[in-house]
Amino acid sequence: MLQQPLRWGIVGKPVTDRSFDPGVLRTRRLALVPMSCVLMRAIMNKNWMSAQSVLGTPFPEEWHADGWGWLAPRAIDGEMFPPSLLWGTRMAHLLDADGDGRGPVIAEAGFHGPPGGGGWVEIGYRVVVGHRREGFAEEAASGLIAWAIEQGVHGVRGSVSPRNVASSNLLRKLGFIETGSYRHRTLGEQLSFSRTTKRVS
Repeated sequence: MLQQPLRWGIVGKPVTDRSFDPGVLRTRRLALVPMSCVLMRAIMNKNWMSAQSVLGTPFPEEWHADGWGWLAPRAIDGEMFPPSLLWGTRMAHLLDADGDGRGPVIAEAGFHGPPGGGGWVEIGYRVVVGHRREGFAEEAASGLIAWAIEQGVHGVRGSVSPRNVASSNLLRKLGFIETGSYRHRTLGEQLSFSRTTKRVS
């Protein structure tokens, strides 16, 4: 159990989905923007014009054919408790030259939900093909982990296919330790990684 409640990083009156803006997490080159419920439903409905309207930039075409059904429970949770969106997937936009606007979406990165009873979260990320091997996955993951530590999490987990050597190496570089493996019902064999964290006072 956590000794102190997690700091959600949002204060004030309740917000609706369209007004939900907890603040964008910025790294050196990226703006990591939590997916809103409106965006998630547009993606699930394959309404790419609506998704583009929400994002302010096209949704990556190479992701159009992916299965996005896993967003459904997250959209419901987000509608019931908007701060939970902070612990979901974020769209990683390239920063504009002024560092203020949002450029193209070149990655998605985030957590699989709020911390569990033990104060742990699971991280996930991917980068569009045209921007791989440019350090964006490391930059996004590092920013997210630093943010999660500030919120008081006790540890971060990650799962990677044994064939994804680059991602396994990245997790090790970020301080994760391989802890075992398991078989996912749709993704097949997965390697498990974990990293404990020190809570910021």
